[in-house]
Amino acid sequence: MLLAIASLLDPRPLAAQQALVVGADGQVSWEGSVSGGDVEATEPEFRSLADPNITEVGTSPSGLVEFDDPEYPGWILPVRVAEGQNVAPGLLGRGGSVQAPTVLNVTDLQNLLQGMIQAATTGNALQRDESRARGTLISLDLGARFGVNRIRFFPRNTVFPAPQTPFQGLFLRNFEVHVNDGINLTEAGNPIYEIYEDRRNNTQAVTDVLVDPPRYIRFVRVKATSAIPFEIEKIQVFGEGFVPTVRYLSPIIKMGARANWGRLRLTEEVIGDSGASGLQIRTRTGNDPTPFSYTRRQVGLAGAAEIPFSVSDPDQPLGREEYLDLPLRGGPEDAWERGSVREDLINWSPWSAPYDADEATTDLGTPVLSPSPRQFLQVRADFSSGELESARALSHLSLGFVSPPLADSLVAEVFPREAEASTDVAFVYAVRAELASAGLQGFDGFQVSTRQRVQRVERIEILDAAGAKVLDHTFAVQDRPTQEGEVEILEMSDQGFTVRFPRIRDSGTVVKIHFVGRVLAFSTTFAGRALVVDEEGFQDVRPGNAASLGAGDSPYRSGVTVLSPSVTGGGLIRSLAVGSSVVTPNGDGHNDRLEVSYEVVAVVGRARMRVEVLDLAGRRVRRVFDRTGENGTYDVDDYPELAWDGTAGDGQAVTAGLYLLRVEVEGDAQSSTAVRTVVVAY
Repeated sequence: MLLAIASLLDPRPLAAQQALVVGADGQVSWEGSVSGGDVEATEPEFRSLADPNITEVGTSPSGLVEFDDPEYPGWILPVRVAEGQNVAPGLLGRGGSVQAPTVLNVTDLQNLLQGMIQAATTGNALQRDESRARGTLISLDLGARFGVNRIRFFPRNTVFPAPQTPFQGLFLRNFEVHVNDGINLTEAGNPIYEIYEDRRNNTQAVTDVLVDPPRYIRFVRVKATSAIPFEIEKIQVFGEGFVPTVRYLSPIIKMGARANWGRLRLTEEVIGDSGASGLQIRTRTGNDPTPFSYTRRQVGLAGAAEIPFSVSDPDQPLGREEYLDLPLRGGPEDAWERGSVREDLINWSPWSAPYDADEATTDLGTPVLSPSPRQFLQVRADFSSGELESARALSHLSLGFVSPPLADSLVAEVFPREAEASTDVAFVYAVRAELASAGLQGFDGFQVSTRQRVQRVERIEILDAAGAKVLDHTFAVQDRPTQEGEVEILEMSDQGFTVRFPRIRDSGTVVKIHFVGRVLAFSTTFAGRALVVDEEGFQDVRPGNAASLGAGDSPYRSGVTVLSPSVTGGGLIRSLAVGSSVVTPNGDGHNDRLEVSYEVVAVVGRARMRVEVLDLAGRRVRRVFDRTGENGTYDVDDYPELAWDGTAGDGQAVTAGLYLLRVEVEGDAQSSTAVRTVVVAY
């Protein structure tokens, strides 16, 4: 078996593939330094938390990614707040805020409030006399959720000695402290506060509100509940433990040329309780250096169109620096002003779905979900935890790739796109290759993922761009690997099949593969991948209109997904068979065991399956099969335990007579049971 053939159906590491490593000891560090390979990296852009039309740069949007932990050099993980550390001073940098919505007509109020959260004294304080004290609110948005164990506030000449401002007696006597965890919000996104402390006749000049046990808090509000004059120099919020939600954005990585992305692997370490923390990895790929589209519009023109191109060079996109040079709102002397900032979904893919962490941490890794071939790549890591002392640390990510690509694009579709469930169906899978650019590899093999073993691979057709046949081969052997001249069936497995044919190098060439298989789910996607077999090259297809495949093949419905509405019309178990219904376990080699096979359909995710032998009173004699699984065919070829040898649970032979074989499948939304009568005779 050639090693390259395993990359989709039985994905093993491919020695000839290259790998991009991001993180510890990689070509690109977490913070963007490059140390080898034909790779470049630039700081990523992200939307400001305060204004979506403002972008900032950096790999840690909230500043809460730890890059220099002495226990994990070169790794990234959430910041760990030391017990007793005041987290209020950094809130503005995290996109948080400090406000006093009920305080009016105070000179330089915002500077007073910002001074209130600074670590060092400014010599100033917010003062309220008896006519304005009652109902005063001071609100802090920490900019992120933290484990908080104490909230403290005080007037001048207390924590910071200041004899020239002897106001240590003007501390809050009656107050409430309100908190919110950053999750319990209104539909508009405003915090729904709870009263954590309601204190009367406070005697502490340096007022401590202990949070015991510590809890996750993002919003803090202090409310004065009496008319007694007071001042506040500082409000401090002390935390502990790992920050529970943190996002990391990798640099924008530019490869030396367009690359086909293969499999992603990661190395992580669990700190504390593994069930209390999580890590989600996503990727996106692009064709230019930024995933954002910056726009400009003409000043003074009502309804002016937003233009995404440079003023100085209209053939180029408008970049961030030029965008920031434009006025926010243009005046009489300006021709252009800033427009909106948008996600560039033309040149960049959206963020992928999260990768399967269990697969990604294995040697095999998990397939990269973002489209290829692309020259630019970005990775996102979202850390989460529900327990103060638990977190994940990420050492590095490895992304396999092949460059140069096999083709500019490979467009594929399968037909028919609607089929009866659990029934043999003749499908045709068509792939159209675009190979206009120089230096492309072409391809000489193709894999189709079918989710269960196909019955036959019948025929391969190759047509040139004008529709003329270059090759039309019907296999003499259709149910197993075979080589018939220059055309081969390289592999047939429970996941799909692989074929080989003469190298495709001409643009517009269409390959059609005819096979017979079954669908066992409401929706089945037939993923496809082109190969350069001996050189271990690969490239995934994108769904689309590849060719005309006969009556009913509408180009507007083309794709690689087959629907089977009939799945919803029955149970989860189909095609249950028991071979011979008479078992004679006497060792003569004839009907010595009962061989069970069945198909599972319409399961979303995984289901529990049990196969049991019962007596006629319904008592269990033997449980022969108990596991979880997905849609597919279950038989003794893949699951030898689906053969019953006529013995009970204690290993003793059962008596002759009638028995019931029961198959039960329990899915999340539906369960099914099927029963067959069997006879044991000696």
